[in-house]
Amino acid sequence: MSVVGFDLGFQNCHVAIARAGGIETVANEFSDRCTPAVVSFGTKNRTIGVAAKNQLVTNASNTVSSFKKLHGRAFNDPFIQKEKNNLAYELVQTNNGGVGLRVMYMEEPHVFSVEQITAMLLTKLKETAEMNLKKPVTDCVISVPSFFTDAERRSVLDSAQIVGLNCLKLMNDMTAVALNYGIYKQDLPASEEKPKIVVFADMGHSSFQISACAFNKGKLKVLGTAFDPYMGGRNFDEKLVEHFCAEFKTKYKLDVKSKIRALLRLSQECEKLKKLMSSNSTDLPLNIECFMNDLDVSGRMNR
Repeated sequence: MSVVGFDLGFQNCHVAIARAGGIETVANEFSDRCTPAVVSFGTKNRTIGVAAKNQLVTNASNTVSSFKKLHGRAFNDPFIQKEKNNLAYELVQTNNGGVGLRVMYMEEPHVFSVEQITAMLLTKLKETAEMNLKKPVTDCVISVPSFFTDAERRSVLDSAQIVGLNCLKLMNDMTAVALNYGIYKQDLPASEEKPKIVVFADMGHSSFQISACAFNKGKLKVLGTAFDPYMGGRNFDEKLVEHFCAEFKTKYKLDVKSKIRALLRLSQECEKLKKLMSSNSTDLPLNIECFMNDLDVSGRMNR
């Protein structure tokens, strides 16, 4: 029996399988071990992952991303009301008071639940696993943030059920990280000895989690977990976007926030700049051609 691990991130996803005495993160059809958590709806077809990410700017209103935290929430939830202002696609209230995502698909309006969207993503990840294993996949383990409520977890399970996946367990992200550490660590103390204490920190795209764990040979105990469900890498991106929006307004007389395409392009470039700044202490350029009104724009930033 092959049990596959799915890591459903806010921005990206990963697929892991047990092979050759260890855990292997497998590659998708683009030879990339990271699959974007994006679903795009077109006039003739639906794309998922890398192909969908390429539509984030050109087909913004029908390309769905950043939907992980929509699970298990009511439409009138304060977080949903705040989050919908940051999304290029439309959120609507469903008949049961939940969150629906309205898009144009095959030239007709459709409203999908977040469970359906995640199911589409899981279908893609399932195909990636089957491509690597060369056999069907039915059993899986899915990782979720430690701060997910029971309603959010049940919503993820519903998505797995739609795809026909038998989810054996929803595992907390930090528990999965600690388990991976313990599997490969050879110098852990014996069970009767004082355990080795290790702290794991994980800053994702939209949240921050930290766990303290105790390790003995063949034994793992999570001592405590803390988290901020609203603090992540995208907060840094947003600060950079705010900075360059203000700079371009003064320098080029451009109102970036008035054009969703321009704002999305700037967000993508700011994310790239952030990653470059993490390993460079010098001034780094930001250049975007034909940004708005056929103008090329540029700026600089250092950490």
